[in-house]
Amino acid sequence: MATPLGEGSFLSGKKIIISGAGIAGPSFAIALRKLWPSSLSPAPSITIYERDSETIDPSREGYTISIRSDRNSGGMQALQKLGLLDEVLASSVTGIQDNPGAFNLWDINWRVLLQIKPTTPKGLPTPHMRVARNILRRHMIEAIPDQDEIHWEKTVISAKTIDGGRVQVKLSTGEVDECDLLIVSDGSKSKLRTTIWPDDKLSFSGVVSISGIAKFEKSVPQPMDRNWGAVLGGMGTGLFVSPVDEHSAFWAVSYLAAEPRETTRQPIPKSQVEELLKEALERGKAFQEPFQTLVKSTDQTTVSLLSFMDKQPFKHKSDGLNALPVIFIGDSNHAVTPYAGNGANMALMDGWDLADQLVKCASLKAAVENFDRLSYPRASSTLKFSHANIRIGHTQGWQLTLYTSLLKTVSVLFGIRGAMSS
Repeated sequence: MATPLGEGSFLSGKKIIISGAGIAGPSFAIALRKLWPSSLSPAPSITIYERDSETIDPSREGYTISIRSDRNSGGMQALQKLGLLDEVLASSVTGIQDNPGAFNLWDINWRVLLQIKPTTPKGLPTPHMRVARNILRRHMIEAIPDQDEIHWEKTVISAKTIDGGRVQVKLSTGEVDECDLLIVSDGSKSKLRTTIWPDDKLSFSGVVSISGIAKFEKSVPQPMDRNWGAVLGGMGTGLFVSPVDEHSAFWAVSYLAAEPRETTRQPIPKSQVEELLKEALERGKAFQEPFQTLVKSTDQTTVSLLSFMDKQPFKHKSDGLNALPVIFIGDSNHAVTPYAGNGANMALMDGWDLADQLVKCASLKAAVENFDRLSYPRASSTLKFSHANIRIGHTQGWQLTLYTSLLKTVSVLFGIRGAMSS
């Protein structure tokens, strides 16, 4: 049920706390300010708590992410609504140019099996872009209005209901704060999800990845100077590559495992980094150059080992909102692996869609039910898609032969269609 303008809003004059300032949290904060009608006064106040410092080490988030415009992604449209599309595009790897690159599937000799160049939806300058996550995050943080407080290096670790139906949160510093609505966007390893929904845990996806960022004095070798995608045929080993900027490219070697390995993040001892790079070269020995050049040119401060985790999304319980008005968005609700290729897009859409429903609806219950109708289906289908990609990315034997033959056929058909439509 929508709220007629002039009748007020259940959020007028209320306080909102956002836990997490990655992508989903800032998206919500910016969207709420843009969507809030000037006729409704007073507007809610917003306080944001973020565990990291304001300046993120690029070695942690220097990898690029894909922002797309297809139906299940919609990140390009969300950025446009937030008023950030033009400036983020200008800072992206691809930008607006004659050859912005495309997603590819290659064989081990870097021959194209399939290249996907989607059409540009009406009203957008380009159908997609790749942008460094830290750059996207910086643009979003800078767009949060000065009236909204951001407290850095403080984590919301728990929440409980107090008198009057308000929420009291406890911070990592020992301080407490209160609000009328708590938005949780603190990532896949959400502390608040652990305390509020202790049975809703991450699951190992079966994939372990070694990755890094290769840096070059001149230019990035082809084809990852402009294009990004996966290499098939690595005898059960997967490979993903992507440009970061004109002088660097991201690579990730992955393999299937029965059990997760301990996550290894920077700072890592030099000897351990060298062992990981050696392992990457060995696991990826089926891949031809420039794979070896990428690994050998890696900035050792960017090397990491991750065991990919994900989880099923969930819908919010309507009766639970009365007891504890808390809403989970982004990875805190529906964590996916990089094989989904859609985590950032869903985070952007979650932020916008939740703000939109909170402004339109007459009650928190109605707003959250409508939000779940939008968020849950796309998160569920994205999770299924990522699991299919994991199987494809590590296929071998007769299944690989069958799959590559199918891709070549599809590629020819797409080529014929492209020629006919041009």
